[in-house]
Amino acid sequence: MKRSASFRLLVFLFAALLLLSGCGEKADAPEIGDAPVESPALNPASPRPESPYPSVKVYFDGLLSDRGYYENETLFLAPDAIAAYFGVSFETQVLDDSFIMSFPGFELTGWQSLDYMIADSRYFYTPNHYLNIEGKIYLQQDLIERLFGVKIQFSADDMTAKLDNGILTLLRGGPDYYTTKFESDELYWLSRIIYTETKDQPMAGLIGVGNVVYNRVHSDDFPDTVYDVIFQRSPEVVQFDPAATNGIFLEPDERSVIAACMCMEGYNTVGDCMYFVNPRRGDSTWFENDLEFVVSIGDHDFYRS
Repeated sequence: MKRSASFRLLVFLFAALLLLSGCGEKADAPEIGDAPVESPALNPASPRPESPYPSVKVYFDGLLSDRGYYENETLFLAPDAIAAYFGVSFETQVLDDSFIMSFPGFELTGWQSLDYMIADSRYFYTPNHYLNIEGKIYLQQDLIERLFGVKIQFSADDMTAKLDNGILTLLRGGPDYYTTKFESDELYWLSRIIYTETKDQPMAGLIGVGNVVYNRVHSDDFPDTVYDVIFQRSPEVVQFDPAATNGIFLEPDERSVIAACMCMEGYNTVGDCMYFVNPRRGDSTWFENDLEFVVSIGDHDFYRS
């Protein structure tokens, strides 16, 4: 009996040691986050930067793969997650008020103090700038789509973004991009009308004047080229005062050239407006009586017919 009791005690102690050892292993296991782990490169369960912005779940081909943020009615996404998804090499240098991102064949440079970014000698309108969350850069959805040649479906209702069946088409440009892709004199005249009409206005206003010119080019009621739209006149009416006063021949400043480039990229701040007026410098009665007001930007009121 004594030998049997000792044996049972020994078995009990051995089992207790095994149980304690198992509990220790479980306590050391990593916690699982609220998203699956698809790959080391795309790991939504990894620690996320602290952010004051509402978060957005980002899905690649149906799998939860990253986290974006929503600020000022704009979706911001991390380019490094999408670069990893496509297997694209990618580096970022973050500075105090700017950043430089290196992609194969080009660099993207952005500033918090400017309304645009530059990549491969091309200009992109970024009025909401970018997010820097603990050293990680998040870019506006539109810019992400242009950089990678993809379309992203975003729903503000359930705060989800989806990239489905993405095919990579990395952005391309070059020093002569705007003079070879568009009519040779388009940038020349568009930048000059922007400069003489809006030189001291916000960037959105500069782009808006360029939009009015382009909207006329695409309308059956006006000429078909930038040059002809700017210089259109009749015995009674001059469409743009600088064309009549020769102000159109002044050398444009850098902002006006950049604004013209962004108009050529397709950015639009005034919709389908084809008219604008500075009511503090001219009679706006006809505009107010015969046209539909759309928006004021800086000193200009923009109208559609």
